[in-house]
Amino acid sequence: MAQWANALNGNGDLSECLEQLLRLVRADAAMVARISLSGSQTRYIARCNRRKGEVWPVQPRAFSKELLGNWLPSAKSGSVWRLSDLARTNTDRESGCDLQIDRFAEIIAIPLGKAHEIVDVLELQYLNKPAEHDLDIVLILTGTLSSCWQSRASGLIAKTLAQRQHVKCVDAPYNSDVPLLDVENPAQLSRSEFRICTLLKEGMTVGVIAQTLSIAPATVRTHLSSVFSKTGASNQVELLHKLNRQSPIFSDVANRLSI
Repeated sequence: MAQWANALNGNGDLSECLEQLLRLVRADAAMVARISLSGSQTRYIARCNRRKGEVWPVQPRAFSKELLGNWLPSAKSGSVWRLSDLARTNTDRESGCDLQIDRFAEIIAIPLGKAHEIVDVLELQYLNKPAEHDLDIVLILTGTLSSCWQSRASGLIAKTLAQRQHVKCVDAPYNSDVPLLDVENPAQLSRSEFRICTLLKEGMTVGVIAQTLSIAPATVRTHLSSVFSKTGASNQVELLHKLNRQSPIFSDVANRLSI
């Protein structure tokens, strides 16, 4: 909780705190999402998953809007909303309420605060039924998580979202005859992204890369997410294929030498 409070005052990494919370309550995915009440937009302030050493082929998405439905605008900050409870009490829920939600044994949504037609929500997802003592920990922490959120440093979250928005993405998948790690840097990777891709190509996992560069695994995953956007890769296997791909000119020369 101290780290959470420090991060919300600009003295720490919120993604790292979220990852620690995920492991503490043994969730499979965790995220802090900013949901628009006037539209369908959901923006992610931070998110992580439990699969150590790799990034999910598709980043986890939030279901809080579907979960709370019409209660989202009026839900009390710090309250706990569970998929299992709503499934029992809201029998007239639309059957089309996203079939993806059915693959979770439990989803917990905790409104953290709201203002100006937006609601910030902490969401925890479980693929299997969580243990009661893990749920008890969630209940114990919700009040502090919410109160710290509401007393956060002014402009911190807006700045975080702006930084994510400025990550350069390409609309179409990377398609170039120049190798990704060429000196021309065709995908316009940052220095950190380039270094991580180099280590990934050498066969290192996210955990090993983090230790090698003395950074948090969550930071490595954030950089990889940006690399996925810039290269059009959807997972690490596909990215490795792109990293190991040779240019047609080089391949032709290699073929000639082998004859």
